[in-house]
Amino acid sequence: MHQISKLQVAIYITVIFIVLIVVFIVLGIIPGMRNPTSSGTIVIWGTFPKSSFDNAFKAWGDENNSILLQYEQKSPSTYRADLLEAIATGAAPDMVILPDTLLHNTQNKLAPLPALFMTERGFTETFTSAASSVFLQNGIIYGIPFVVDPMVLYWNKDFFASEAIALPPTTWDQFLISAQKLTKRAESGNLTRSGAAMGITTNIPQAVDIVILLMLQGGTSIVDPQTHEVTLNTTYLQNEIRTSPAITALRFYTDFARREKVSYTWNYTFPNAEQAFGREDLAMFLSRASVLRSLAESAPHVPIGVSPVPQYSGTKAKIGYATPWAFAVVQQSNQQNTAWRVASFMAEPEIARILAEDLWMAPARRDVLAEGHEFPPFSVFYEEAIRARSWYDPDPAQSSAILRNMIESVSAGRDAQSAVSEAQLRLEGMFK
Repeated sequence: MHQISKLQVAIYITVIFIVLIVVFIVLGIIPGMRNPTSSGTIVIWGTFPKSSFDNAFKAWGDENNSILLQYEQKSPSTYRADLLEAIATGAAPDMVILPDTLLHNTQNKLAPLPALFMTERGFTETFTSAASSVFLQNGIIYGIPFVVDPMVLYWNKDFFASEAIALPPTTWDQFLISAQKLTKRAESGNLTRSGAAMGITTNIPQAVDIVILLMLQGGTSIVDPQTHEVTLNTTYLQNEIRTSPAITALRFYTDFARREKVSYTWNYTFPNAEQAFGREDLAMFLSRASVLRSLAESAPHVPIGVSPVPQYSGTKAKIGYATPWAFAVVQQSNQQNTAWRVASFMAEPEIARILAEDLWMAPARRDVLAEGHEFPPFSVFYEEAIRARSWYDPDPAQSSAILRNMIESVSAGRDAQSAVSEAQLRLEGMFK
């Protein structure tokens, strides 16, 4: 039997090593060894203001001055349509900045991340559950997350102090009690100040998100992120009692707008929840982390408290809800490797931290989140980002309408079980 000599083994190893080095250099994985003669422009589409990326793009330019980044801001309402039209006409960008809610409709237009950039294990260990659970589909990575926008609780510190409420609520039971104490009524019984913006959808921009948060905390994924099975109507046997996370969430939420309930604290006469809070007609509301900037600018006179979202009493694990954002590469791009280099750069620890601060969100990286933040509101964003989950939304325009109708119908008196069953069927129809 022919035996391979030590010299031959050494030659084989050397050849393999050289080939790997060449591949890594071409892909730009080895820092400082990228091809200095490469040049060009990477076109990036997103819905955020261009100024939000100025610092990150400058950092890229400092290290890669031969590759320009050209950002184009698009309208959120036409983003998906604009992208599909651009692809159809051969004018697609190289990269897109996507929320998890747009992945389903664009997935077949995106290039998978090459394994040389990041493995599946590395992906799940690097990024939060909210980010990795959606952008990783059947072992294929479709985007590199960089920020997440978690739900948080906003509260008026002066109102809490005046009612001798020392701390913001950490459970939904405490939330209900605080809302009752903070609500003010005229002699006629009409609400003059709301303790909490809950119950309906018309003047609560994040109404659907709040109900989704409650359902996630109750134990349903709404849609399984890998199998795409709709689980909205799932029930569980707990203490010999069969419960539905969706029905429990709906009843709790809608009771805040029912006049006959002790939890009644909100109605259609109030303006948008954020506006009501700024006018000091509202003591508490739940919304996204990214809302804080506009809230602070529009109502500088309000002492704003920012806290983690409440949890169900006795829960074994705290659960939040967040929307992750990722850099994805379009299949049509003829600069895919360079585009993935850009995406990887934007998710590096220091750059992810910069982007999160400029966007008033939280980084998607676990290692950055573990370091925390010295600014109290941002420290809450970081905390909520770690425990947050997301759900596989097939189409935000359609799903939002379905879930809003579900909430409003229950608020109007419809049986919660029938409303959930109808929403389940309609969501299932979106995957057919």
